[in-house]
This record gives sequence, C-alpha cells and structure tokens, in this order.
Amino acid sequence: MKTILILRHGKSDWDADYGGDDHARPLAARGQKGARKIGRFLTTARVPPDRAITSSAVRARETLATAAEAGGWTGPARVTDALYEATPQAVLREIQAETDDADTVVVVGHEPTSSALASLLVGGGRVEMKTAAVARVDVPVESWADVAPGRGTLAFLLPPGALRPNAYRKLKKTIDKAIDARQKAIEKAEKVGAPKEPAYKPAALPRGGVDAPDGPADGGA
Repeated sequence: MKTILILRHGKSDWDADYGGDDHARPLAARGQKGARKIGRFLTTARVPPDRAITSSAVRARETLATAAEAGGWTGPARVTDALYEATPQAVLREIQAETDDADTVVVVGHEPTSSALASLLVGGGRVEMKTAAVARVDVPVESWADVAPGRGTLAFLLPPGALRPNAYRKLKKTIDKAIDARQKAIEKAEKVGAPKEPAYKPAALPRGGVDAPDGPADGGA
C-alpha cells in the first residue's frame, strides 16, 4: 500500500515585505505554529513521510521545513515549480513519478489544488482543506505509477486547530465542575425535601406483662 499525505501550506503573512510577489510570500507566525502541530501529529500517529514533494513557493517550503523539524522527519525532499498554480492532475503525475522505495509521501501545495487532489484520489466528494491541514489517502497499490483517480481511501482529514490539548483540559475541568455541582445540588435537595421522621421510641409494655390472647384461659376447644 502507498500512503499520500496532502499538506496544504500554513497561513501566510500578507503583511510581510515580500515585494508583492505571491511566490515569495512567507509563513505567518500562525502558519508556523500550525505546521509544527501537524509535523508532531504525523510522527505521533506513526505516519511520518519517507519522502516529500513541495511547491517551490516560499510558504510551502517553509511549511515543509517547519513540520519536518517538529516531527523529526529525515526523508529527502523534492522542490518543484510543478506544484505551484497546478491542477490536481499535474500533482498526481508528480506523485506517479516517485520511486517505489518510499511508501509514504507528503505533498505540500496550495488551494484549491490540495482539496481537489484529495477529492480526485478518493473518487469524488467535497473536501475542504484549511491552511496547514493534512489529509491522509491510502492507495492499495505497490507502485506509485499505479496511483489513479478513485483508487484511494481517505483515512483522515485534520486541520491543526483540532489539535488543542489545552482546550481539551479546560473542557474536562468544566465538565468535572458541572458534575460536582450537580451532585451537591442533589444532595442538598434531598436533605431539604426529605420529611423528618419522628425519633424512634420503643412501645411501652402494659403493666403486668404481655396481654393474654383472646379466648378461654384453659385453651379448650
């Protein structure tokens, strides 16, 4: 099986001094953060790429470099103009040209091509890739040359915003507090609403002892 990781470049910095050349626009701080998250995630998920293909645009190359550093990826990377302002079919041809000693390849590119490529590989459907999002597509082939439209399965599509452990911890604390407050409220309501039972007093025995049963004292028939 071959695995394709489609990685859209991170958020770029429109305010940077890049001379108005779209190809030279760098990543923003947010884009670098997103790339680091995805880099670490792919390594943790045990799908680090063996090799990379990236658009020659600065923001794409920076996304790959940042993700690779965060995830500890060590495979070779190929930089190509073919992924800049490309069609999904053109990117597919770049994938098909890879050598078969790699089983997992990350492709770093742009929109709308990244979303269209994921849709092409799985045979249709609407896919939306946010900045620095990664899509994993598994293709049941032995050779990259055999990768074709509709042959892949989308294993996951993950934006970096979903990787928020701090937000999860805060949510868990909120839930725990709500459960605790509810339990205390129930206990308080039970104490206030429960009818007060009179104190237990044993019944006094009549003078002379236990009354004799009704009927003849001699127990006759």
